Amino acid sequence: MRFRDRAAAGRRLASMLLPYRGSDVRVLGLARGGLRVGFEVARALEVPMDVWVSHRVLIPGRMTVVGGVSEGGGRYVDERALRLAALPRVEVLSMARSELDEVERQVQRLRGQAPPDLRGTTVLLIDEGVVTGATGAAALRALRTMHPGKLVLGTPVSTPRGLEVLRAEADSVVCVETWEALRTVSEAYDDYRPLPDVELRNLLERSRLPPWRARAVVEATDPGGSWM
Repeated sequence: MRFRDRAAAGRRLASMLLPYRGSDVRVLGLARGGLRVGFEVARALEVPMDVWVSHRVLIPGRMTVVGGVSEGGGRYVDERALRLAALPRVEVLSMARSELDEVERQVQRLRGQAPPDLRGTTVLLIDEGVVTGATGAAALRALRTMHPGKLVLGTPVSTPRGLEVLRAEADSVVCVETWEALRTVSEAYDDYRPLPDVELRNLLERSRLPPWRARAVVEATDPGGSWM
């Protein structure tokens, strides 16, 4: 079943994450699309949302994912993809270092400050969809070093392989739909429009408002659950 847009997907995911509602919960939207999905989760749980940045490591010209890197030093290498690509590990690590530079630039554009204190909290890391699990795994590894009480990955859609990768890193994984043949996350959405930085920063600002005020702002600017 396809989702109408990221907002609709976020509301479905939020309904499955309601048991996590509590004052010690932190929602992190995985940039980029995970912020729009995560906003709906944070609104339903009545907690603020912040951003977390993680990127895929791709073989240039081939669009083959061989790993992921995250702010906070998280790194994941897909050993199976590495074998199939017949690529030296040292080359993958070099590509990962280059991608980390862009991760840090995006952190500065979207958050521009140190990450929140997550020690002892229940962290809900929200992604818009999972194919390989590489970016989520890298993010989870970085977040683990911040000593949360519990680390949960939530996503509207994932491949079975992606869930396998993430379950090895998270304390719990919550997924609305599992698609065996999902090749790109966009296949799961009717509306998968790009999300400019200005809109992502706007979401983060809204998420810091009191719940009643954030709800009023979204209802005024985002009728029917569409993006903006």
